[in-house]
Amino acid sequence: MRSGRHGAARPPVGVLIQQDRVDFALFVLIIVVALVSMVFTGPGSIVFWLAFIPIIATVVLAFRRIEHLSRLELNDSEFM
Repeated sequence: MRSGRHGAARPPVGVLIQQDRVDFALFVLIIVVALVSMVFTGPGSIVFWLAFIPIIATVVLAFRRIEHLSRLELNDSEFM
Protein backbone atom coordinates (compact mmCIF):
# COMPACT_ATOMS: atom_id res chain seq x y z
CA MET A 1 0.00 0.00 0.00
CA ARG A 2 1.05 3.55 -0.55
CA SER A 3 1.97 5.74 2.35
CA GLY A 4 0.71 9.26 2.64
CA ARG A 5 -2.37 11.20 3.49
CA HIS A 6 -5.62 9.37 3.10
CA GLY A 7 -8.67 11.31 2.00
CA ALA A 8 -6.71 14.35 0.91
CA ALA A 9 -8.87 16.89 -0.86
CA ARG A 10 -8.01 17.50 -4.48
CA PRO A 11 -7.98 21.04 -5.86
CA PRO A 12 -10.95 22.12 -8.01
CA VAL A 13 -10.70 21.30 -11.72
CA GLY A 14 -11.03 24.97 -12.67
CA VAL A 15 -7.91 25.81 -10.69
CA LEU A 16 -5.98 23.03 -12.43
CA ILE A 17 -7.13 24.20 -15.86
CA GLN A 18 -6.04 27.76 -15.05
CA GLN A 19 -2.53 26.46 -14.30
CA ASP A 20 -2.14 25.00 -17.78
CA ARG A 21 -4.38 27.10 -20.04
CA VAL A 22 -2.42 26.51 -23.25
CA ASP A 23 -2.72 22.73 -23.11
CA PHE A 24 -6.44 22.85 -22.44
CA ALA A 25 -6.97 25.47 -25.16
CA LEU A 26 -5.25 23.12 -27.60
CA PHE A 27 -7.46 20.26 -26.43
CA VAL A 28 -10.55 22.38 -27.10
CA LEU A 29 -9.21 23.38 -30.53
CA ILE A 30 -8.67 19.73 -31.51
CA ILE A 31 -12.22 18.83 -30.47
CA VAL A 32 -13.71 21.84 -32.30
CA VAL A 33 -11.85 21.02 -35.53
CA ALA A 34 -13.01 17.40 -35.34
CA LEU A 35 -16.62 18.44 -34.72
CA VAL A 36 -16.56 20.96 -37.58
CA SER A 37 -15.25 18.31 -39.95
CA MET A 38 -18.01 15.98 -38.76
CA VAL A 39 -20.68 18.61 -39.41
CA PHE A 40 -19.46 19.42 -42.91
CA THR A 41 -18.91 15.84 -44.08
CA GLY A 42 -21.97 14.07 -42.70
CA PRO A 43 -22.35 10.49 -41.46
CA GLY A 44 -21.91 8.99 -44.92
CA SER A 45 -18.24 9.98 -45.07
CA ILE A 46 -15.27 8.16 -43.59
CA VAL A 47 -13.98 11.51 -42.27
CA PHE A 48 -17.05 11.71 -40.03
CA TRP A 49 -16.25 8.37 -38.40
CA LEU A 50 -12.49 8.98 -38.21
CA ALA A 51 -13.13 12.26 -36.38
CA PHE A 52 -14.18 10.26 -33.33
CA ILE A 53 -10.58 9.12 -32.82
CA PRO A 54 -9.11 12.57 -32.03
CA ILE A 55 -12.16 13.46 -29.92
CA ILE A 56 -11.81 10.37 -27.74
CA ALA A 57 -8.02 10.70 -27.56
CA THR A 58 -8.27 14.36 -26.56
CA VAL A 59 -10.77 13.65 -23.80
CA VAL A 60 -8.51 10.90 -22.43
CA LEU A 61 -5.46 13.17 -22.57
CA ALA A 62 -7.36 15.99 -20.82
CA PHE A 63 -8.40 13.69 -17.97
CA ARG A 64 -4.85 12.38 -17.64
CA ARG A 65 -3.48 15.95 -17.60
CA ILE A 66 -5.97 16.97 -14.88
CA GLU A 67 -5.00 13.91 -12.85
CA HIS A 68 -1.29 14.71 -13.24
CA LEU A 69 -1.76 18.35 -12.24
CA SER A 70 -3.83 17.25 -9.26
CA ARG A 71 -1.08 14.91 -8.07
CA LEU A 72 1.51 17.66 -8.46
CA GLU A 73 -0.65 20.05 -6.47
CA LEU A 74 -1.10 17.52 -3.67
CA ASN A 75 2.63 16.76 -3.57
CA ASP A 76 3.47 20.47 -3.39
CA SER A 77 1.04 21.01 -0.51
CA GLU A 78 2.65 18.18 1.52
CA PHE A 79 6.00 19.96 1.51
CA MET A 80 4.62 23.17 2.98
